Amino acid sequence: MLSRILRIVSLLVLYKSPSWAQPVNLPGWQEGYLDIHHISTGSGNAAFFIFPDGTTLLFDAGDVDRAARLKYPNPLKVSPRLPNDSISAAQCITTYIRQVLPAISHIDYGVISHFHSDHFGSAGSQSKLSEKGNYRLSGITEVNEIILIKKMIDRAYPSYQFPLHLSTHIQDKEPFSHYLKFIYSQIATHRLSVESLKAGSKLQIIQTKNPKKYPDFVVQNIKSNGEIWSGKENGSINVLPESISPTDYNENTLSLALKVSYGKFDYFTGDDITGLQGFGLPTWFDMETPVAKVVGKVEALSLNHHGVRDASNDFFLKTLEPRVVVQQSWSSNHPGEEVLHRIISAATYPGKRDIFATYIHEETRATYGRWLDENYQTERGHIMLRVSRGGDEFNVYVLDDTKPKLTILKFFGPYESK
Repeated sequence: MLSRILRIVSLLVLYKSPSWAQPVNLPGWQEGYLDIHHISTGSGNAAFFIFPDGTTLLFDAGDVDRAARLKYPNPLKVSPRLPNDSISAAQCITTYIRQVLPAISHIDYGVISHFHSDHFGSAGSQSKLSEKGNYRLSGITEVNEIILIKKMIDRAYPSYQFPLHLSTHIQDKEPFSHYLKFIYSQIATHRLSVESLKAGSKLQIIQTKNPKKYPDFVVQNIKSNGEIWSGKENGSINVLPESISPTDYNENTLSLALKVSYGKFDYFTGDDITGLQGFGLPTWFDMETPVAKVVGKVEALSLNHHGVRDASNDFFLKTLEPRVVVQQSWSSNHPGEEVLHRIISAATYPGKRDIFATYIHEETRATYGRWLDENYQTERGHIMLRVSRGGDEFNVYVLDDTKPKLTILKFFGPYESK
């Protein structure tokens, strides 16, 4: 019955509607659903999960440093703030969350994949000062100012010295210093608990409200820094050398990765993990190959590193074979042309695949032409996956990102979980 209703909705929104047609509101979350919202802020990654029992997780809350990018003589083009320039990325994220869960009082888990501004924020001297501590607000810290986060998980707590001292080598030094002030001040006032992600564990991120009711839902920690799940119980292996030269240091490579499973449904997110081989790069730069070996096939994934050319290698795509690909994009070089052709090619893996992007620039479309238009289902908007009770099937909603109120632009599905 649900599938029949959703197909009727799809007929209303997939085809050209008459001028008098009203926007279709997003059906609300219900217990037993797994919802995955890729929020289009124009400023970086932000994915909000509602687990079957109602537990919530925000994976990244980026707010790209636009001023820093404008310092380049010929900078890549950055998407505008969405839905408009008057609100920050965090305000966009929290407004979105409060629409899908109006009664929300807190976010159970806040996870930061790595310390680049388009994933955790760009707080600086001009940013608003927090009312909860002596730190500036942007991205994840501003989200917490609006909706309290109960537990933060990142890749480096408590020492923040792995593999190199981040205060010396991290690119986004000022935002990182405010993030540290946020972490330690919130711990001191008992408002927040903080952990580093434990590669291999499936007991660190769990349902907190009624886990026994949905025993076939699992969040498997795949990767943290150079530690990757071994594929057996909670074991992990380290693929990084004992010492890394500062000239080799790459924050993207150290990104966290998770596999979210619900019955037959599997979803992977590795944020900015890299997979490029050759070109004088060290062998450990390819994190995708060892990750792919333990992840296996999935129904859907968030494209690594926004689709940039140093990720989504051939082995990774062949192994995961995603039916649905979500590209959380904001820059005019998203995706790289090699990545685009690997994703769409039947030689990479057989069968159909549907590709959805949060923001594709006109310059990018002009460069790739029909290769984008003929292979992407949509090139703008929030992208939401709703997995049915038990995980046997899922649907994709594309939501309007130009207005604060969430309405459906297009609907796809149902897809069968295998």
